[in-house]
Amino acid sequence: MSIQPRFELLQDEEIVLEDEQAVITSKRMIGNFGDASEGGFDAYELAEVGAPNKFNGGQYGRRAIGVRLLIGGAAVVAVGVVFRSIIIQLGYIAEPLIFVVGAVGSMVGLYMLLNDLFRPPPNTTVIFPVFDGKDIIVSYPDWDNPQAEEMVRSFARVKRGMRR
Repeated sequence: MSIQPRFELLQDEEIVLEDEQAVITSKRMIGNFGDASEGGFDAYELAEVGAPNKFNGGQYGRRAIGVRLLIGGAAVVAVGVVFRSIIIQLGYIAEPLIFVVGAVGSMVGLYMLLNDLFRPPPNTTVIFPVFDGKDIIVSYPDWDNPQAEEMVRSFARVKRGMRR
């Protein structure tokens, strides 16, 4: 998807890098397309934009481990209930121990599943500080995303005046 129709280039301005998150031209940094009103964006002269900060956020999910723990814990509790008469013969501490092991396994599995639902997925975020106090924020999926790295390199190249 091209963003170019949303804004007009200035005289003698060329697009250096464009993606769905931001646009770097020979004179401006344009971004925050999702934050502004429909069809809106934030555009700043390159001289007003500071060096970007790039970092990884979010976490990979542990859904598979959570499901296994939940099912395994529930199975241990079920075995404890079904074979209660045999377990009681093992000793007075065996029955509560089996129940606690199963319950803890189930609870940890449930915690991991619920945590996976509300945790942000892995992402690479690049923040371009603007001298008026605002930021242009660009976020890409997964850690160490090559598009984010290319965005930072292109910005540095244009700021130095060395376009390819």
